[in-house]
Amino acid sequence: MTQRRGKQSRGYILITVLWIGLGLLLAVAAFMASTREEALSVRAEVTSVRAQALARSGLNIAMADLGRINRDQIITRRDGTPTTVQMAEGNITYRIYDEGGKLDVLQMPPRILAPALIAINEAEALDAFDAINLADTLPDLLQGPRGEVRTVYTALTDAGLSNQTALTASRYLTTLNFRPSVNPRTAPAPVLSAIPGIGASDVAEIITRRETNRPMPILGSAAVWLVEQSGPAYTIEAEAVLNTGGRALMRAQVITRGLSFRGGLMRYDVLSTSIVR
Repeated sequence: MTQRRGKQSRGYILITVLWIGLGLLLAVAAFMASTREEALSVRAEVTSVRAQALARSGLNIAMADLGRINRDQIITRRDGTPTTVQMAEGNITYRIYDEGGKLDVLQMPPRILAPALIAINEAEALDAFDAINLADTLPDLLQGPRGEVRTVYTALTDAGLSNQTALTASRYLTTLNFRPSVNPRTAPAPVLSAIPGIGASDVAEIITRRETNRPMPILGSAAVWLVEQSGPAYTIEAEAVLNTGGRALMRAQVITRGLSFRGGLMRYDVLSTSIVR
């Protein structure tokens, strides 16, 4: 009888030890999983910081490009043409957009903005009625709470458009043209298509002529909306792709302030910088 009780006691002890061991294993597994998640989170954060640093280098390269005025230097076109630079940590692709080639929301009438919004926001299924309403209300959306003028990107995201669509629209709409006209040498195709009196064949002709550096065609009544004048503001987009797979996209808006004859570089002030993604 005593021997049987001893065996039962040893059995209970063994079961208890097994349960304790199982609990310890589960605790260790949970700790390892938590540690792994923290390590992955830290790694993702480090990758993001590295990608942003590389994108910031891309902004600096683009600003140096923007400052070139000598014709014997390589100058990227100011119509958003991408330029890719190979770096040690990855690739940088930057684009320079002339704000003079965009539709100024505060200068252009809604009847011109609406067709551009329809063409730009096809992914949002924006019909003519919604485009006209948005074109009418966009100037009000651009006014910040303290009277400041917000960016087109911020105004459109607040209006309910997706981040990607707002980014695309900000490549064609602006508040920094300061003129009720666009520069045909840097204006994107959707902007040219929105100008009254310009058809698809005219858009193709304009793009062909500027690619071959020929004079712009005379387009009758549409000529009042087309003025070959660049700046004074530009938008730079720099996207970095690390060799390890990390990505970052940064934007900067700059405005020219005159010429530096000693260095032969154009002076400009940085109005804003932002991390898009």
